[in-house]
Amino acid sequence: MDILDTEFLGNDIWRYLVVCGIIAASVVVGCVIKFILRKAAKRQEKREHAIQAVALESFANSVIFLAFALGQNFGFDFTPFPDSIEKIQEVASDLILVIALGRLAWFFIAVPEAWLMQLAEKEDVSLNSMVGVMVRNSLKTIVFLLVLLQCIQIISNQDFTTILAGLGVGAAALALASQQSIGNFFGAIVLFINRPFDMGDRIVYSGNDGPVEEVGIMCTKQRTLEGHLVTIPNGKLSGDVIRNISKRPNIRQIHDVTITYDTPPDKIKRAVQIIEEILDNHEGMHEDFPPRAFFNSLNADSLNIIVIYWYHPPNYWDFLAFNQKFLQTLFERYEEEGIDFAFPTQTVYLAGDEKRPLDFGFRGDNNPFAPKEDKSE
Repeated sequence: MDILDTEFLGNDIWRYLVVCGIIAASVVVGCVIKFILRKAAKRQEKREHAIQAVALESFANSVIFLAFALGQNFGFDFTPFPDSIEKIQEVASDLILVIALGRLAWFFIAVPEAWLMQLAEKEDVSLNSMVGVMVRNSLKTIVFLLVLLQCIQIISNQDFTTILAGLGVGAAALALASQQSIGNFFGAIVLFINRPFDMGDRIVYSGNDGPVEEVGIMCTKQRTLEGHLVTIPNGKLSGDVIRNISKRPNIRQIHDVTITYDTPPDKIKRAVQIIEEILDNHEGMHEDFPPRAFFNSLNADSLNIIVIYWYHPPNYWDFLAFNQKFLQTLFERYEEEGIDFAFPTQTVYLAGDEKRPLDFGFRGDNNPFAPKEDKSE
């Protein structure tokens, strides 16, 4: 045999059996540890110790492969290989161990995420719920890059400084080609610092209205009220105007109530009083925001009464129900009082109308449009 020495294998076959035994034993131990950790995680979950439960579950998910990696690394170090394949065996063994440790770190990212989510749920901590998602994505990127660099170092047998120097030219070209991605990454940091919205908040951006579903390192995902999923680059989102509907303290409503021009002055006053009576201590009123009603303008075809009120808390469906109740009551009360709503009309005054004479500034006999007296008698 060219690669393996038959005499060597025959003399040291027991060592390879020992290696297989060590690896098999390591996997069995890993399975036992996983079973124990799962049981412990369930107990912690019942006790409402969320962080401890997540930590135990994360370790349980990676312990079998980690045990296999440690077992094969120890076993192969214990058993010498022929010189012809010893280098390949060492590289493969180290790669498996690095990947196993990276996998363990990958699963353990759920621990800080659970801790941040737990903080976000507390009322006395002003921490956005999107922090957990952003930290998770950032840590996953860091773990992936570190594992990748470590694997390159093992394969090339070079230190980090040499690898980074070799990547210098490529990194510069990559930076030029990924300026937008870098801008989106820093946009995510700006969103985290400024906190214009939380996960689940309803926002209006670039004509899209709907809740935020996910905030990633590069983009933010919004589900519009029509059901569409919109992906927004963080670079644009962080530098533009965002309307956060969920953060409004109340809903303000403005009505222009129009009544006819032939409404007598006392009826105009009564029309304003009726609105004030309906909105007096109304549902959803806050003492700092009392309702307002004023006869404020003379329109081309109506008299205008402006009505402003605020509804607390800003529950949109409750607000719509109250607004409907207000308008229905207003119609009923105006009908009882004989107050007519105005609608766009035009009044034509005819020359010679005795009730509405047109004088155009003329006085007395100089008015050519004034009705003539009958002098035939």
